[in-house]
Amino acid sequence: MAGISSSAPPFGKTGTVAVIDVGSNSTRLVVYKEPRRAPLPILDEKVACGLGRGMDKEGMMSPQSMDIALRTVSRFVDIARSMRVSGIKAVATAAVRNAANGPDFKNAVERECGISLRVLSGIEEARLSALGTLCAIPDADGVMGDIGGGSLELVEICEGRIRNHATLPLGTIPLLESGMSPEKVRKKLIAPRLQELPWLEDAKKKTFYAVGGSWRALAKRYMEVEDYPLRIVHGYSLSRPQAFEMVRGATEISPDSLRGLWILGRNRMESAPYAAALMKSLLKKTGVKNLTFCTYGLREGCIYDDLSQEQRSLDPLIVMCEEIAIKMGRSLEDGKAFCRWITSAMPDEHCGNPRLRLAACHLSDIGISEHPEYRAEQVFLRILRMPLVGISHPERVKVALSVASRHAAIGNLIRRWEVSDFLKESDFEESRVTGLALRLAYTVSGGVTRILESTRLERAGEKLTLHMPNQIPHPETVGRRLGALAKAIGCDYETIARGEGREQRLFRASDLRR
Repeated sequence: MAGISSSAPPFGKTGTVAVIDVGSNSTRLVVYKEPRRAPLPILDEKVACGLGRGMDKEGMMSPQSMDIALRTVSRFVDIARSMRVSGIKAVATAAVRNAANGPDFKNAVERECGISLRVLSGIEEARLSALGTLCAIPDADGVMGDIGGGSLELVEICEGRIRNHATLPLGTIPLLESGMSPEKVRKKLIAPRLQELPWLEDAKKKTFYAVGGSWRALAKRYMEVEDYPLRIVHGYSLSRPQAFEMVRGATEISPDSLRGLWILGRNRMESAPYAAALMKSLLKKTGVKNLTFCTYGLREGCIYDDLSQEQRSLDPLIVMCEEIAIKMGRSLEDGKAFCRWITSAMPDEHCGNPRLRLAACHLSDIGISEHPEYRAEQVFLRILRMPLVGISHPERVKVALSVASRHAAIGNLIRRWEVSDFLKESDFEESRVTGLALRLAYTVSGGVTRILESTRLERAGEKLTLHMPNQIPHPETVGRRLGALAKAIGCDYETIARGEGREQRLFRASDLRR
């Protein structure tokens, strides 16, 4: 796993970049602010061109779909250039790769749009999809599967490293156009092809990472069925029994029921039962323990592929949180300084995950412009719904509660938003302690790192001591908030002011008990 520090450059230093993905179902443009460790899109648009649908007996893409795709790419190039991107990467996948007239389409795009179109081999597509997964989940361990319109890419990932990989003609289009039922497709087409890949069984008891819109649609449907409180697909993780329940429900659902789900577009309605049949076969073949959905794939892999080894080693969660802090006008050193200050006084049972605490410190000021009456809830919901990667859903809840605890008690938030099932009681306490420590730090310093560093929070045995210079105002407020933190971690406490060569005990726990 990457370390918790980051030296990512500020926004705007390297310029925006665009990726155009010419797929078998749709053609998509994604523009990223810059090619960073954790790329966030500032524009994401797609058009259903259907290049892989209805190929004739000679394996030719239809003139109509080629014309739509060509005009779409031309428009996307115009948009990207209007945004003054520093570079455009255009890639084409299974439909163009396999079609007899694929070279003609490639030549037309390059001639009329003035860009280079890279037609990916199956191996290249699999590798880039896996890199996209590693971009979001650096410690991935198991098998990644990316289901597209024309093909399925499978890659073995072992502790963050790519091993075996394969590309199979098991995309949603060939499965749909087989004319067979999902169950028959599973037995006649899918199972025999998976049997050719014995290395899939090495993932037993590990995790399957699902990439691709058709599988994301299954996840969204299951979230609705289960009334899951957090509707973010990335990082959504199911146990093996839950995964089988999800695919069973999708293969057995009626077309009328599918139409009633606003989360599924027309293409997804048609492909959902086949995507579920494919997932069922993969779950059986791999024997994985968990199924985790990943929204990063081929396009993010194109960005990650160009990064240096030093950039790849950065923690994507921390990079994202640093970017958010920069947008708020904070220094990258601010979050690190607050984290050091808090950590120095944390007892072992409240230490928890240091990278989550650092993330909370970077995000600790995002509620500054919110109304005080709603600040805790707004902060909580904003972090809960941020497009963060490198973080699981329980960890996301933990960070959100930590920052919300800086502003108010979190009991009502936990009940109202039904997040109690995400964490253990000790996790809630740890989040609360981090929030109380942040609250004290801001009270002491006003959010100014220089002032904070003139103070020191120290825990020795069963006593929590705040050392501060005489000139820091509001000692009573500081004392109350120090007391709240000390009570949360089961300590006695005192405040010691120093100045002019002497120390003075301003506030002690015993003062409250008198």
